[in-house]
Amino acid sequence: MRMRSLDKCLIAALLVTAGPVYAACDKASRAGTEREAEAPPAFSYQPPNRGAPAQRVGGGTRSINQLSVLAPDHLALTSQAHPRLYWYINPGFRNKLRFRLAEAGVTPPLIEIQLPPQPDGGIQYLDLELHGVSLEAGRRYEWAVVLQPFPHERLPPLVSGGNILLDESAPELQRVAPRERPYLAAQQGYWYDALDWVTRLIDAAPDNTELRLQRALLLEQGGLDSAAMYEKEMAQSDY
Repeated sequence: MRMRSLDKCLIAALLVTAGPVYAACDKASRAGTEREAEAPPAFSYQPPNRGAPAQRVGGGTRSINQLSVLAPDHLALTSQAHPRLYWYINPGFRNKLRFRLAEAGVTPPLIEIQLPPQPDGGIQYLDLELHGVSLEAGRRYEWAVVLQPFPHERLPPLVSGGNILLDESAPELQRVAPRERPYLAAQQGYWYDALDWVTRLIDAAPDNTELRLQRALLLEQGGLDSAAMYEKEMAQSDY
């Protein structure tokens, strides 16, 4: 009888001792699962299958490396009638810029304005809504950014341009959480929305290095290597 009582005491002691270990393991497992759930998804941009002969416009290698609209080399989509349009400019330029947007084959343009110099460079944008400009669904638009030379320079202007089409056939993009929206937009071929929405997330959390790296990944998938490299360098400088 004494042996059985002793056995029971030993088992009880082992269970009491092991309890905190099991609890710690369970807590660590839950924490790992939560971290996985919090990890942002990766971009996987799927170009729309529209077969339009639209291409990104650039004035040679010099233009591509120093000035580039952030648009892929095909007709890209937006679900927004007043999108933000983004471009990358190499830091250091003090030249004036000109922005132009027009419906393909139609004159005059919807908007053509001169912008002040942007010597800090990097990723810039123009918000069409602030300028009262709207796109119409199903119509192709061409837009461009021009870096104008100084009067004493005997150089042609640097020009980079892209194409955009308003497609309102994906209302589900507005129903998902803002954190998931850029990735769903990329999967469904809405390049301009994906870029805009991830940029807005970055603006709200400028110290979030992961978001910057995700934007760099999207830029790479769009063939925008100079802008992607710049974004990676900016992300690394935050460490």
